[in-house]
Amino acid sequence: MLGSIQASAQKSVRVSGTILQPDKSTPIPGASVQRVGYTTGVVSDEKGTFLIDIDQQDTLLIRAIGYKSILYLPRNLPVSELRVSIVMQEDSVMLGEVEVTNRPSQEMIERAIRNMKRPDPNYVKNPSYKPPVDIPPPAPAAAPSITSPISMLYEMFSKEGKQKAKLQQILTELEMERILKEAQQEREEYNRLFKDNRGYK
Repeated sequence: MLGSIQASAQKSVRVSGTILQPDKSTPIPGASVQRVGYTTGVVSDEKGTFLIDIDQQDTLLIRAIGYKSILYLPRNLPVSELRVSIVMQEDSVMLGEVEVTNRPSQEMIERAIRNMKRPDPNYVKNPSYKPPVDIPPPAPAAAPSITSPISMLYEMFSKEGKQKAKLQQILTELEMERILKEAQQEREEYNRLFKDNRGYK
């Protein structure tokens, strides 16, 4: 009964080995050795050696930068320790050259600006927006005509007529200032939604 229990018990195997380059003599430091299905693993040292405990049915995944990943399935042997040598093959996929600087170059900035998505201004998307309308100034009072010469002479030469004409001019200027101010306020209220986009002004 004791023998059958030991036979059915899951055996643990300590795997130690060396990870080598294709020349089979140069070690690969920093290679990861991980049990498939588990999140933990080990990393080879500067001599390319590693040590990991696994179960007999486990599969090892070996990965290293610049080399193809390898799946290693230990043979089912009645041993508690296993020594292996794993030879990695170089990966033919090469990374492009990367330049690291403390600030982007002018070419990179221009390329980023060209790739920016610039939505066309579409005022229909904002139904509350109404483009400012140039409102004409109020029509001046009817000027004295030749049909009423007495009133025309009075308006031209009398002190009261001159004051009335000056008052009319002042009122016209005030009305123009009010119209321009309202148009400016409406424009600023709309541009407030596009504070960082001066193109909408």
